[in-house]
Amino acid sequence: MTRASKLFIIILCILCAALFGGCATSGSVKIASFEAQISTVVDSIEEIDANMNAVDTASDSAGTQMLKYIKELSDAIDRLAAIEIPSSEYQYVNDLAVEAQEYIGEAVTLYSQILSSGAEYDPDIAEEAYQNYQKACRRVSIIVSLLHGNTPSDVEISYE
Repeated sequence: MTRASKLFIIILCILCAALFGGCATSGSVKIASFEAQISTVVDSIEEIDANMNAVDTASDSAGTQMLKYIKELSDAIDRLAAIEIPSSEYQYVNDLAVEAQEYIGEAVTLYSQILSSGAEYDPDIAEEAYQNYQKACRRVSIIVSLLHGNTPSDVEISYE
């Protein structure tokens, strides 16, 4: 093998290594970005939860405050569902976030209906709103658990 051939092979190997290394780095960057975005949204959700738990339920403005926080939660879940999924390995995040969006959207609608001026309080609507809120929160909780490597025992997840 001539010196030029050896040099060509070495350069080719270096270029291939750089190319494949760049692909891995690009994927790593996408996953790191995904994880950072998820973390930001989850931190936001935790803050909203803390605010909700701090509402004085005996206050005349408790219902209005809770609706405000539920709408903020809805916005946070919308941001969660909008995060670009870096690979099919994380598709469950999007699927669960979309389900959470649907449930929290329904909860917002029902809570708004309860608080609308002139509306009579209906405990059945309140219960339905609460159940939708709980379902949305459960899905967010599952996302967080799965991203931390824990699969809740009562959940079936497909990693297609």
